[in-house]
Amino acid sequence: MRQMPKTGALFGYDVIGSSSVDDDLLEEVRGNATGFVQEALEHVGIEERSRANYSSTGDGALAVYPETDLPALIDAAYFLQGKLYLHNRAHRPAIRLRLAVHTAPVHITDEDNFQRPTIELARLLDAAEFKRVVRRMPDQNPVTVALVVSDQAYRDAVRGRHTQRLLPHDFGKVEVINKEFAEDCWIWVPGLDAERVRELSLPEPSAQPVEQLASAPHEQPAPGGIVVQGGLQGNNFLGANHGKITATYQQPGGHP
Repeated sequence: MRQMPKTGALFGYDVIGSSSVDDDLLEEVRGNATGFVQEALEHVGIEERSRANYSSTGDGALAVYPETDLPALIDAAYFLQGKLYLHNRAHRPAIRLRLAVHTAPVHITDEDNFQRPTIELARLLDAAEFKRVVRRMPDQNPVTVALVVSDQAYRDAVRGRHTQRLLPHDFGKVEVINKEFAEDCWIWVPGLDAERVRELSLPEPSAQPVEQLASAPHEQPAPGGIVVQGGLQGNNFLGANHGKITATYQQPGGHP
C-alpha cells in the first residue's frame, strides 16, 4: 500500500548575486552560507537529522522538515539576518540570502523526487516579484536576508500566532506569479513596512503612449494676429508638412 503524504514544512534558500562572485571564492561563499543557515536553524531548535527530501540547488538548497517546525523555520530568518549582518561588516564578499517557506503534504523519500510542493517552493524562491523587492533596496541599505512565505504557511504559523520573532505586521502581501504558480504570498525584508514591500514588488510602469497629434489641419492665431494653417506650437508647425501656409498680419488698432 502506498504511504499517504504527510504535511511538511518546506524550506529553501539561495545566495543573492552568487554569479558575480569570483570563481576562486564561490565555494567559500556557498560553504559559509550553508553553515550560517544551519546555525540559525539550530538556534531555533530545528535538528538537521529531522531534514528530509534534501536537494542542492548549487548556491542553495531545498528541504522538508516536520510540520511542527514551520514557525521556527520562519523565525530562523530573523536570527540569520543578525548573523550575516555581523559577518558582512568584517568580511568580503558579503553573503546575502533569499529564503522561502511553504507547507503542504509531501511524500518523504530518500530518492530524487521533485514533488509539486517542492516545485512550488522553488517558484517562490525564484519569483520575479520577490527578486524585485531585493534588487530595489537602496544601495546604502542592501538586503542581507529576505524571506517569502506562502499564504498557507503564513496563515498557519504567522497569523496563527505561533511565531515568536516575525509577526503579521512585519510582512507585506504580494501577488506572486511564476509560471504555473500564482498565489498571494508574504514577504519580510528587515526595515521595510508592508506598503513599501508591495510597492517594490510591482513591475516598472510601462512607457506612456505618445498622444497622436490631430492630422486634420486647423487654424490657430499666434501673437500679433498671425494665423497659421496647420497650427503653431512653440517654434514648430503642426500638421501636414505640405500645402499652402496662409498668414496675415494685423497692425495694432488698424487693418491688414
